[in-house]
Amino acid sequence: MEQYDLTDLRAFITVVESGSFVRAAEQLSVSTAAISRRIATLEAALGSQLITRTTRRNDITDAGRAFYADAQAVFQLLDEAHDRVRQGQDSASGTLRVAAPLSFGIQKVAPVLPPFMQRHPGLKVQLLLEDRTTDLHAEAIDVALRIGFLRDSSLVATRIGTVGRVFAASPAYLRRAGQPNTLAELRGHSVLNYSLLSVREEWGRLIGDPGEQLDLKVPLAANNAEALAECAIQGMGIVLLPEFVLAPALADGRLQQLLPGSSPEPFGLFAVRPSRQFTPARLRLFIDYLRECGF
Repeated sequence: MEQYDLTDLRAFITVVESGSFVRAAEQLSVSTAAISRRIATLEAALGSQLITRTTRRNDITDAGRAFYADAQAVFQLLDEAHDRVRQGQDSASGTLRVAAPLSFGIQKVAPVLPPFMQRHPGLKVQLLLEDRTTDLHAEAIDVALRIGFLRDSSLVATRIGTVGRVFAASPAYLRRAGQPNTLAELRGHSVLNYSLLSVREEWGRLIGDPGEQLDLKVPLAANNAEALAECAIQGMGIVLLPEFVLAPALADGRLQQLLPGSSPEPFGLFAVRPSRQFTPARLRLFIDYLRECGF
């Protein structure tokens, strides 16, 4: 029976994450042929194809996808064992996988990553930006930044800041539809909704009773705040979005803030991680650093 070792596992993980045998070979400073041999050894030992190889592309199989998550967990355990030995040292090493919402990740997280990585030159960061709720366990995420009111779960959440929200619309929309001066006057207006929240969840609890007819027009819903802001600038309706998203358009007059005295409760900003008894040094230091950043 064929046997494999940690070097074979590392080669497989690198191929999956880089998307290419060539790039994996470059990252590991070996030949492409060596990477191919290691993947073949791994597949022979497991008795299953992990990567479908063609002249144009490499596709991970269902078996490969499942094995990748498990292989990641193996290296995570090794990293944790390494960190236990070095516990107490103010340094981070290894790879940190961070998930964040797209707009927040681009505007807020990306700018603060370089100083953190300069403090810890032995650390590598993989930043995954998507406007969806990431499955931390399935996707081997070390920490996810989440905005909102957290529901109960098995995950461990650390509050690292708040995200204020404001109502806004373009001057052209307000000239056409009129300006609401109270929450109740939002009724009958066109609103642009963040589609990961229901209209009733996002708007209903602000302007009416739970069982009441909302009387809102929703010409557009999208799962990205910047897309909604752009459509509001074009006069499509009223938005309720994080201040950091709307700040540039509010500053130059493309959007006008509405109901400044009725802004809803700010969302919490949380660093969410899988529940484990041991927190690796790189994760502990990163969360502490985010709290320092004063979001």
